[in-house]
Amino acid sequence: MNFKHLSSVMSCMVFLAFLAGCQRPGQMRGSDGDNYKAETSPSYYSRGGPKGASQRVEQMGQPRKRVMILNFWNDTPVPMTDLGAFAADELKRGLFLTQRMVLPTDLKLEHGTEDFVQGEKVKVSQLIREGRKLGVAVLGIGRISKVVFRQRGDEVGIFRQKQSLAAVDVEMKLFDVSGGKEIFAGAKSGDAAVNAVVTFDAKATESADYRAELVKSASRNAVAQLVPEVVRAVEKLAWEGRVAKVAGSKVYINSGRASGLIGGDILRVMGPGDDIYDPTNSAYLGRTQGQLKGTLEVIDFIGSDGAVAEIHTGGNFQEGDSVQLY
Repeated sequence: MNFKHLSSVMSCMVFLAFLAGCQRPGQMRGSDGDNYKAETSPSYYSRGGPKGASQRVEQMGQPRKRVMILNFWNDTPVPMTDLGAFAADELKRGLFLTQRMVLPTDLKLEHGTEDFVQGEKVKVSQLIREGRKLGVAVLGIGRISKVVFRQRGDEVGIFRQKQSLAAVDVEMKLFDVSGGKEIFAGAKSGDAAVNAVVTFDAKATESADYRAELVKSASRNAVAQLVPEVVRAVEKLAWEGRVAKVAGSKVYINSGRASGLIGGDILRVMGPGDDIYDPTNSAYLGRTQGQLKGTLEVIDFIGSDGAVAEIHTGGNFQEGDSVQLY
């Protein structure tokens, strides 16, 4: 092969390589049949537009939900009439210390857990109506299902070592008042023990008051385990308040600064939904989403936890309508 012919072959090879370099790689073809891969994040073109930043901001500084815990039901033969109220108060104390929800102290409770239980079933529809009447977002009920008290120790001697033990089993459920559904069910056990040195007269460690105090300590330890689980269940719900009063262009809300609302917050007002029942057995299934009535803007605060809002859009707002962050 002469030099001239070799030069021609090499020129053709360079030209073919140049043409190949001008073609798009297979993964970068466009809408005309090519598989063009855009550099822009595909989420930008997803339905609804970009959501990452807005979702993060929405989750920050969410108002705290109003939660009411009814007195627990002492469903045991142990004659301690105040044990149910004690367990509920201990749970509310633990929840209050988290500062993650509002536990109203000015609401008058006329019913306890046992008023909403029939056999092994909860009267959900009646419970939800009670929650709406109280104006809370979440209603909790509880049951003390078992109480055990035992003592053991030396039976002889002037100074005897004696150990007293108590154990308590508790159960509880949480209900979303707006949705009319159960959002949490849990059961915990707690125990407590006391070691004492007694003489011939051991009446102090065998009295009803001594036993009651030890049982209460076990109850406190049981409900304390429920606190983090209750917090997680409540915080999964979107915040919701209620219209307390409508006066002209002013609308008063049952949540305010203590709940975490701030001036300028825009609220949407939803009318009441419909309660749905199973036609075969009349069991309560839940509540439908109400219709959007309009929007409000928070302009002021009243009382310990109330807000004043002015109407932006819509109308025909009524007491009991739900309000949500826009």
